[in-house]
Amino acid sequence: MSAVSPPRRFVAASEAEVERLEGKTHHWYFKDGLGDSESLVFVRARIVPGAGHPFHTHPEMDEIIYVLEGSMTQWLAHEKRELRSGDSIYIPRGAVHGCINRTTDECEFLAVLSPAKISGPFAVDVSEVEPWRSIAAV
Repeated sequence: MSAVSPPRRFVAASEAEVERLEGKTHHWYFKDGLGDSESLVFVRARIVPGAGHPFHTHPEMDEIIYVLEGSMTQWLAHEKRELRSGDSIYIPRGAVHGCINRTTDECEFLAVLSPAKISGPFAVDVSEVEPWRSIAAV
């Protein structure tokens, strides 16, 4: 009989899965296959000046973004706002959104997405499709 490992509930910063992409770094604390949550995805992201997340959707997931420090221009469909430290946004599943850091300082934010277990893709890039291509978040 094999031992079952205990659920992973506490995650130290050193245990987060770090993903470095051009202009941004993601620290994944919980996602499908990482941590003990089938309900939530939790990530801390840092975006350097001039970088961001191109227009995309999460077809099966709702998302909340909370800005820790810095600021970024955030689009939700055709509406855009400057999000600063302490600001948040709720993005319903399937809604087109994107962001860019147009400042001279890094922007750090937290994102929570739900559910973690989905049948399709995590994200669908629509940045090359009109009208998003003409707006060009990044």
